Amino acid sequence: MPPVYRRLPMLAAAGLLATACFGKFALGVTQTIEPTPLLPGANVKQELNIEADGLLGTAVKQALTDASTKAQAQAQSGTQWQIRDSSEGSAVHLRMFRTVSLAEAQTAVAQSSTGGFDVGTMSVRADDWGVARHYTMRIVVTPSAPSAPAGTPTGTDATSQQLAKAILAGITYDYYVSLPGVITATNGVPGDQSRLVWHLDLTSGSERVLTAESIYPDVPRLVVLVLAIVLFAGAVIIRSRGRRPTTPEPPIFTTPSQP
Repeated sequence: MPPVYRRLPMLAAAGLLATACFGKFALGVTQTIEPTPLLPGANVKQELNIEADGLLGTAVKQALTDASTKAQAQAQSGTQWQIRDSSEGSAVHLRMFRTVSLAEAQTAVAQSSTGGFDVGTMSVRADDWGVARHYTMRIVVTPSAPSAPAGTPTGTDATSQQLAKAILAGITYDYYVSLPGVITATNGVPGDQSRLVWHLDLTSGSERVLTAESIYPDVPRLVVLVLAIVLFAGAVIIRSRGRRPTTPEPPIFTTPSQP
């Protein structure tokens, strides 16, 4: 039997062992653009959902704890992340979220504030057409694995490389974007809750560019515009009637004059 085939059972066993020891890790990043009613501008809801277990879960939780402690000690600028921890035992369930302005959302998020995760750099062009708005979004993200837990193999032999790939295989990174209105162009895939989704590959090590465009019919502005037209037309009609001269009507009954 050729040597390469003799290694296959060992590599397969190494992959199963890595998954069992290091656990699994799932990261979901969501960016939701919400237009400001009536007024120009928009807010962006940013959210990170993390589910992990095993050694990866321990490493992720420690990284986020360190990031939170560092942010409080250094008083980092910008809107701080809120963290909700619903972990149970070795299963880690974390949710980080914040709401920022469209301008702040386009500022690169320091990985130190998210526990070492790259949530991408967003660029949004918003064209205000009065009764509609046009959004062009571009996000550049470099998927990266979480901090390596203790015991991660670092060798260059085939077995160590297979172990490293098995660890990465247990990690999923999904990116979600929600744009207002009707999507007109994107390189993403339609997902649930009217969101676009990109499934990022951690093994590639190269950056991904996520793009999407949408047209948002500004219904509140349309309602206000229609009401303004109706009120203006009503005021013109009432005013024109008020200015119309009135002619006295002749009496219905006349009294005959006395001789």
